[in-house]
Amino acid sequence: MIKRSATFTSHPNTLAPPLLCPVCDRLLVYRQTAILGIRPIERCDYLECRNCGPFEYSERTRELRPTTDMPFKITSRI
Repeated sequence: MIKRSATFTSHPNTLAPPLLCPVCDRLLVYRQTAILGIRPIERCDYLECRNCGPFEYSERTRELRPTTDMPFKITSRI
């Protein structure tokens, strides 16, 4: 099996869907997209809640989950 490293972009061809924080119900701020794998290609969008921290959204599973594995710098929390 051939593996390819992830490609990161903050300007994907298709925008990440607007999502709300599952903790505080605020709109999440889009940060980056990771394109992984060869076939099928997997896409993960990284978003951030300024109150609750970073989240990862998997396009394949349509699942939003908290993450500590962030490819972006966290903004200071209010």
